[in-house]
Amino acid sequence: MRAIATVALLANDLPGLRVAEYLRERGDEIVAVYLHAPERRRLGDEIVAASGCRPDEVHEARALRDPGQVAALAALRPAFILTVYWAHLISADVIAAARRGTVNFHPALLPVNRGWYPHVHSILDGSPTGVTLHAVDAGADTGPVWAQREVPLTPYDTAGTIYARLQDEIVALFRETWPAIVSGELEPVPQDHARAVYHARSEVDGLDELRLDEVMRVGDVIDRLRARSFGDRGFAWYEVDGQRVYVNVRLGRTSAMDE
Repeated sequence: MRAIATVALLANDLPGLRVAEYLRERGDEIVAVYLHAPERRRLGDEIVAASGCRPDEVHEARALRDPGQVAALAALRPAFILTVYWAHLISADVIAAARRGTVNFHPALLPVNRGWYPHVHSILDGSPTGVTLHAVDAGADTGPVWAQREVPLTPYDTAGTIYARLQDEIVALFRETWPAIVSGELEPVPQDHARAVYHARSEVDGLDELRLDEVMRVGDVIDRLRARSFGDRGFAWYEVDGQRVYVNVRLGRTSAMDE
């Protein structure tokens, strides 16, 4: 008989939606959904619809700072709390509300590239790219690892393309791993903290301004530009006559003349 679970889902973006869909497909019960504030929310309505939760079972992230709301969550007695592309640390009281454990989704091969924008840093420093499912503890991306998978970066990747591939791979890893987590066949393994690398959100701020008189290797210029190119948007810029000019690159195996 397949083991099922009750879950409190803290979710955002496409992986959050895909996880909600998968949990319902499996027959797991989502007892509460928490969403980012509206200005940071992606696919919130879709996640709620996929979860099957009633309006009174849907909350904003700020509810998790309210002791009364945290007590209400604990009273639901979820077996697991899942944090999927969740931008906030959660308190010890919230973590304790999960009877059997927590799972956080992180798009990097922990303990390398904890924190923000790991794919950007991998393009710049050559650190391996991948995805990790880990338990939540008091630190930022420091909890024991349930499972992880390397997702190789190609010379044709920009920040946008590797980000999309990491999203797909982490959902696939979750689908493969979740039954063993629920059944108790899999236990998380502590990280090697001596190998840890952490990146703050502010670190990317200094990457965007391009100084036209700065001397750089061509390879470093290409990596800088592709690290700051995301879909149709380029974050890197240089200034001409007091105006910012933004740069967005597209990389491929075939030139336009060969198409």
